[in-house]
Amino acid sequence: MMRKPLLIAAAAVTALLAAACGNVSSSSGAGGGETPPGITADQITIGATLPITGTAAVSGQGLQAGIQIAVDEINANGGIGGRKVNAIILDHGFTPDRVVTNLRRLVSQEKVYAIVAPAGSQGLPGTWQFLAENKTPMWGPISPADPKQAEVYLLSATRAAQDSVAIDYFAKKGAKRLAVIKQDNDLGVSAKQALDAQMPKHPDMQVVADETTATGSTEVSSAVNKVVAAQPDAVLLAEDNTSTALILKQLRAQGFTGMVFADQGAGGTGGPSTVGPAGEAAEGFLGGMQADTVSTNNPAVEHWRELAKKSGKPQAESGFSLQTYSFVQAFAELVKRMGDDVSYANFQKTAEGLKSDPIKLGSIPDIECGPLPDGHTCARQAGIAKYTGGKWVVEQEFMAPI
Repeated sequence: MMRKPLLIAAAAVTALLAAACGNVSSSSGAGGGETPPGITADQITIGATLPITGTAAVSGQGLQAGIQIAVDEINANGGIGGRKVNAIILDHGFTPDRVVTNLRRLVSQEKVYAIVAPAGSQGLPGTWQFLAENKTPMWGPISPADPKQAEVYLLSATRAAQDSVAIDYFAKKGAKRLAVIKQDNDLGVSAKQALDAQMPKHPDMQVVADETTATGSTEVSSAVNKVVAAQPDAVLLAEDNTSTALILKQLRAQGFTGMVFADQGAGGTGGPSTVGPAGEAAEGFLGGMQADTVSTNNPAVEHWRELAKKSGKPQAESGFSLQTYSFVQAFAELVKRMGDDVSYANFQKTAEGLKSDPIKLGSIPDIECGPLPDGHTCARQAGIAKYTGGKWVVEQEFMAPI
């Protein structure tokens, strides 16, 4: 288990933060009751659990880098309303049990104010009840299913939403025969949700192969052989980075030239984390976009790129980094909007008011949370990028499933 205290901050939001909320007494919620844990007059402590080691380490390092870059930027510009941000990041090694253990530690021992930008879709659902008991907000988890719970806010398209957009894209491109390779975890569950929701809308397309691989295993040959034998037009992958690269290599080695899609987490969209290991087999690969990791004319993204290059952190220029960087920015803006009342009740009230006044960062779809039961899925759109000629290009702009 790794504990990394990070002083975090964001600064493309300098304007937002310079005028941020005034300092609050550490003994009062300024009208909202007792101040929650993790808040003092000069500091706000947040936490995250990430797969910094293990089979998903490439993505975890990028996620960690994005948080660090945002934190450094925010704190360099005075923090959020004068409070410096202290981030505690723990490594769960892509192990579900450790996700739960880490989150309990962050809340019970480290006394964080909120969980911000965690990853671990296979383990996070096991923390929902604990979060509810402690009323601790989770802001921007990476791709678990929406529990429709007061404490949890999803800031980017879930894996299911990305897969749904991909299925619509396949249909638009004329695919009739779809194959699926998914892991036996929440990634696979998300793919099934997308298939159940979207396939009835495309009666001309059928699933000709639906294979499952074991979490953490690099044995994908059996699944690939069965998929190739089914002669699909397109393949939907619900795997981690390592497995996605292996599957791509084996599909292409067996002569499959059709469309292959993976969500942003598995595809490493915008960076080399998946296409690098896949080598030539990555040509034409399609990756989901939860954040705009591809455009070269987006000022918000170019600002992040400049910071990422200067940071020198592992995977700092990956799409994972942009994603968590943006989530921390959004967190800072939300807390600014809360004013002097930092109570959890006001956190929920302010977040649910974003439907009428979204947080617009430019790097990710607008964050427009609303009331429960469905309003805590705060972004429903996803884009698609293609890896071609050694670089990523936007294939389809952000849009919601049909």
